[in-house]
Amino acid sequence: MRIGLAYDLQTHPQDARQAEFDPPATLDALCGALTELGHDPVRLGSAHELLAHPPAPGGVDLVLSIAEGVSARCREAWVPTLLDLWQVPYVGSDALALALGLDKAASKRLAKAAGLATPPWITLNAVRDLPEQIPLAFPVIVKPRYEGSGMGIDPGAVVSTMTALRARVAWLLEQMREWQRNGAVRSGELTTLLPEPVLIEEFISGGELTVLLVGNDPPRAYPAIQRAVDTASQLASHVSPKAPSLATPLALDAAVEQRARDAALAVFDALGCSDMARVDLRVDAKGAVWFLEINPLPSFDPQGTVGWMAECEGRTYAQLVGDILAAAAQRLARA
Repeated sequence: MRIGLAYDLQTHPQDARQAEFDPPATLDALCGALTELGHDPVRLGSAHELLAHPPAPGGVDLVLSIAEGVSARCREAWVPTLLDLWQVPYVGSDALALALGLDKAASKRLAKAAGLATPPWITLNAVRDLPEQIPLAFPVIVKPRYEGSGMGIDPGAVVSTMTALRARVAWLLEQMREWQRNGAVRSGELTTLLPEPVLIEEFISGGELTVLLVGNDPPRAYPAIQRAVDTASQLASHVSPKAPSLATPLALDAAVEQRARDAALAVFDALGCSDMARVDLRVDAKGAVWFLEINPLPSFDPQGTVGWMAECEGRTYAQLVGDILAAAAQRLARA
């Protein structure tokens, strides 16, 4: 097949707003995998580039989008929305599932409605919205409501007092305003946007798991991967990369593994995801599994989710990419 690739290219790695964009090496690896599988990859570019130059009818058979968009609540949904409009088939979840997955509060509400445990939380738009006492137990973690790749999260994100919480919320809100002012898209594509809310949730001490799902009706939940955590902050290593000491504290027995897979499958279904997703979970000292977030657009970096799981399964990166394409092809054939 001729497979179009939609993506946002990381041109300035130090720009915080490009944290989720893909570096050229990831695009090269993905194109190499598609070629190895016998396909013809076509680089389509970002949602802005697609809008300016829609794929010609019959120009591609299928689109694989890893485009994140920039600075907007529904940014990951931009490409599938365009493709739906043009009736071009694509790999992965539709616009609604992507938008819900990016919004941590929305996905937590759906997970809770599906019977999953998720840490209690509140959201707010300004420091003045903080009550004198929050209805949460300290420690809590402060996050942007709809960002990924650990943006806005570092060891200072976990706080234990109202004074520290107010300071962290003020810092994060200012940080997000700065991201918007500077913008990741240096060509001037960034428009005026409403300030992004902050999510505050109870911090679950313990370990962290991530589960990759591939397929449909139901998808396959791959073995849970335990992320190393900073022994001081207990944050996962991807958001605390300079931690002097890392550990994997969980005894990942069959029961915990099954609970993690079941939770991942339940939230995949609750959001109406398709073909692939990654689910992040915390496990407390009693072995209880807590849903944190779902990413229906997992990383295709060979050193990221897809690459990790291929290595764990004793398979190649290209083979796992092929599984995702096969899942999409089977779903589309039934439509």
